[in-house]
Amino acid sequence: MNILFICSAKKWGGNEKWTSMAMQGLALNHKVFFLGKNPELLLKFGPVTDSYSAPFKWNFDLKTKSIIAKIVKDNKIDLIVSTKKKEYFLAGLVARKFGIKHFLRLGIVRDMKIPYWSKLLYYRLNDGIVVNAQQIKTNLLKYSYFKDHPIEVVYNGVPDANIPQAELCQDGRFIIVSTGMLTQRKGFHLLIEAISNLPSDIKQQVKLHVVGEGREEFKLKKMVKDLNLQDIVFFEGFSHQSTSFLKQAQLFALISENEGISNAVIEAMYAGVPVLTTSAGGVLEFLEDEENAFLTTRNVPELAVRLEYIIRKNRNDLFALGAKGQVIARSMFNMDKMNNQLASFLLKK
Repeated sequence: MNILFICSAKKWGGNEKWTSMAMQGLALNHKVFFLGKNPELLLKFGPVTDSYSAPFKWNFDLKTKSIIAKIVKDNKIDLIVSTKKKEYFLAGLVARKFGIKHFLRLGIVRDMKIPYWSKLLYYRLNDGIVVNAQQIKTNLLKYSYFKDHPIEVVYNGVPDANIPQAELCQDGRFIIVSTGMLTQRKGFHLLIEAISNLPSDIKQQVKLHVVGEGREEFKLKKMVKDLNLQDIVFFEGFSHQSTSFLKQAQLFALISENEGISNAVIEAMYAGVPVLTTSAGGVLEFLEDEENAFLTTRNVPELAVRLEYIIRKNRNDLFALGAKGQVIARSMFNMDKMNNQLASFLLKK
């Protein structure tokens, strides 16, 4: 089967990582093609049969639509998987024109705010939706038109060969790692402000590595300077080896407003690092506070109190909690399981 994946991202993030993993899994038995927006990202998605780029200027971009149609026609594409809102419409129109299947990948809880447009985009112009959390499916099923629509929960897999094992460290500073695109939704500003609110003796123990890039980078760096945290908060930029920071970490923190299930959270758990996060998206499907992770809110004073509590805990107890999270992550978020379930859903008659 010939499968076309479309991802119109400008930057690399969790959705892009999922796309890369899904393509590599399906490429074992099928011809996989890729269409993106940013030519600089094309190679990051991994080897495929062929890669293309298009402008993706807006939802009704006729030039991009014609490029998708040409790729489908020239390569006899049987199935399209689109992964971002801008391409759902264009790929859907092309799929309907050529009479081929079109699936959406939705990795975040999303409300259908514009009834007619939402029904067209998420229901009429596709043959099914892949989500990475039960909570996303539950939210979609609030809308009557999704009642009989194919929606499959496929938990993200993790290529564990790339994940280091965290090491118990009793001495030195308390290292916190936070990774992701630098956007307000991810809550890096809240984490930094909470660290600034810690008591002085605790604050000086902390070292935070922020790994990622994004539109909030300048604001966050200015915030760190204004709060005089230059010796505590370090911006590491984008790294394909972001998981390497987990080896010496005592805590991974992600204070998200909305998620499906964060790849970064899963990777930290794979490494055995204790996780501090919010209950956004599908987190409660596999995390339990003080059992295999720590849960918090996006309220800065409450977050600061939670951080202080964790930092003061015995390192052996923290390491034991991280080990419990590791068992859960490795059983639920398996690459073979993801690939098999995804192929079964996309390719069923």
